[in-house]
Amino acid sequence: MLASIKRYGICAALILISIQGLTQDIYQKYDIYRNPLRVLLNKFSITATTGMTFTQYSHQLEGVYFYQNAQNQFIFSNTIENLGSSFSGYTDWLNDPQLGFETSLEDPFDVPFGYLGNPVGNPQLGDQTFLIDTDTTNFGFKGVSRGVPINLMVHYEFEDFRIGAGYSYELHYLREMAPTAYGGQVRNYQPNIKRTRYSRLYGMVGYKFYQFWSYDFVAELQVGRIRSGKQFNSGAISRGLYTNFGISIENNWSEYFRVIIRPSVDFKSYRISIPDGSTVSYKYPTFFIQAGISINIPEIPRSPMKSDHVQLKHVYTNPVTGKRMEVRGQPIHKRQNPKVGENHRKLWRYKRKNKRKLNPTKN
Repeated sequence: MLASIKRYGICAALILISIQGLTQDIYQKYDIYRNPLRVLLNKFSITATTGMTFTQYSHQLEGVYFYQNAQNQFIFSNTIENLGSSFSGYTDWLNDPQLGFETSLEDPFDVPFGYLGNPVGNPQLGDQTFLIDTDTTNFGFKGVSRGVPINLMVHYEFEDFRIGAGYSYELHYLREMAPTAYGGQVRNYQPNIKRTRYSRLYGMVGYKFYQFWSYDFVAELQVGRIRSGKQFNSGAISRGLYTNFGISIENNWSEYFRVIIRPSVDFKSYRISIPDGSTVSYKYPTFFIQAGISINIPEIPRSPMKSDHVQLKHVYTNPVTGKRMEVRGQPIHKRQNPKVGENHRKLWRYKRKNKRKLNPTKN
């Protein structure tokens, strides 16, 4: 019994080796030409997507005083031992801190330090006056902004694994941020800019973990650097690497053309330095929903015969030179099943645009 199993195993192995050798040598055996440059480029995929982004900015103010009056909001370091009769602070701490406001008190004891753990109303400065030491409570701002990304990526695919690199440009629209505490007393924080840009340069690794009919599901991890527009003071901001995780859902129209939907989330943060020595740390994760296309450069050209619409790869012989080359009869975006070679699942006579014709077999 064991001897029979061994014989069958050896035979199966020999057959497999023979098939592999035939596949590898068929182009040499029958002298079929394929452009080596196209064969190399075919191993790379080019993906272009666009869509929407939703970015949540959030920070918790620490180590500062937050001050608000009827016109302004600003922060300044809480290392000051005594406010005195006047103090100044910084506005625009989201993107570009500016020394923007000075307050004078007729009586410095109008803002006693014993009450800095709670909001303080000062009738002399107006009903909207608010002063708080952020180290005594959890206080900050958060809000969601939107953007429109344009992404271009190139990757190399080996079996089910991918590796590549890409570039993303995002037109970003900032919105006001709501306070995380004292919502009835503190106004929303309004950034001093309405629009900026983000650009990302990243590397990517991926793994195709599931296939269903003509769909592929690919888990992708991107790691890279992000740069903001000139509206952000690069000298005051320090950013680290960002990480993006997403699932690429690909509908294979053909061997060379895919339609993609890619939801993903990236995680990132930055620290902005205030000139008085304090800092504010931001977290701003982004949710992406993108759609686009992915293509491979075909390793074989279209057939030179206009009447050739065969979807399966086949050999064309030049009637003049006698040279053989492998060709295809369909454009890359034509929906097809390359393993079967079917043109359409539905017969021409049953297509909607042909239903009213007397002879549905003709165009």
